[in-house]
Amino acid sequence: MTVAPNKASSENNSNDLQKDDFPKTAPAANPVFYRTYSRKTTTGRESWLEVGERNLTGLKELGKLSIEELKLMQEMQKSQKALPSGRWLWIGGTPWINKNENFSGAYNCTSTNLVDWEAFALMMDLAMMGCGTGAIIEPEFIKKLPKINNLLNIKSISSVGVTPKELRQEKTSKVIKGNEIFIKVGDSRRGWVDSYKFLLEASSDETLGGNVDIHIDLTDVRPAGESLKGFGGMANPIKLNDLYSRVASLLSKAIGRRLTSVECCLLIDEAAVTIVAGKYKEKCWYEAILI
Repeated sequence: MTVAPNKASSENNSNDLQKDDFPKTAPAANPVFYRTYSRKTTTGRESWLEVGERNLTGLKELGKLSIEELKLMQEMQKSQKALPSGRWLWIGGTPWINKNENFSGAYNCTSTNLVDWEAFALMMDLAMMGCGTGAIIEPEFIKKLPKINNLLNIKSISSVGVTPKELRQEKTSKVIKGNEIFIKVGDSRRGWVDSYKFLLEASSDETLGGNVDIHIDLTDVRPAGESLKGFGGMANPIKLNDLYSRVASLLSKAIGRRLTSVECCLLIDEAAVTIVAGKYKEKCWYEAILI
């Protein structure tokens, strides 16, 4: 929240706001805003007023706001006295947030109990929507995780961005042939998440025979620099090809037992590194691993 200017400087600050969006007394506001909350449009980056108009349009629909309520919120935002959540500043009023599978992207923070592999996948999925994600790894929860039964050997990882845009598949597919698993990673948020989840599931699958060779196909994943038209930002899968070997190594050290709390943290960290280090959404939104 930004402190309102005093009366003595209101005229000068008003001019500053019209010219630069933010008062000169807040020198960090401009770079933080354009890095974190201003979306790219066909005419350039959104201004502060444009972000306000967009997110209020979404809030009006979401909260069934009256005209009076909307005017009050508009004035508070315009004068920088009160704001919605940072997540809503980014995605409020966009078509992306209106899709059911994306609703968590409106929240700054979440938390989940680590009780199964789906919980790990959920954390990665939430983080990729910009939602700071926390894990509860108390013994009563992680003792419910399956035992690690299989040694995972990453035999091959293809290059990223080979498939032409119009031929890419969004969903991740998995084919099992004997003791080999072929995972083709889809070009989508869920595609990344499912490839991570499939690896976790393979480690505990009792039908696989103890020693599993895994082949990772990244040819459908969009290359660095390509835009993400829904959530916004730019793709940069700089760490994606490292994810699988590092996760496999962690899991294979726990054969014959369940993961420890430290190992759970490390597995979450590997997903986080893949997301944050690669700046997948052109934003720093994996705010916390454990909160």
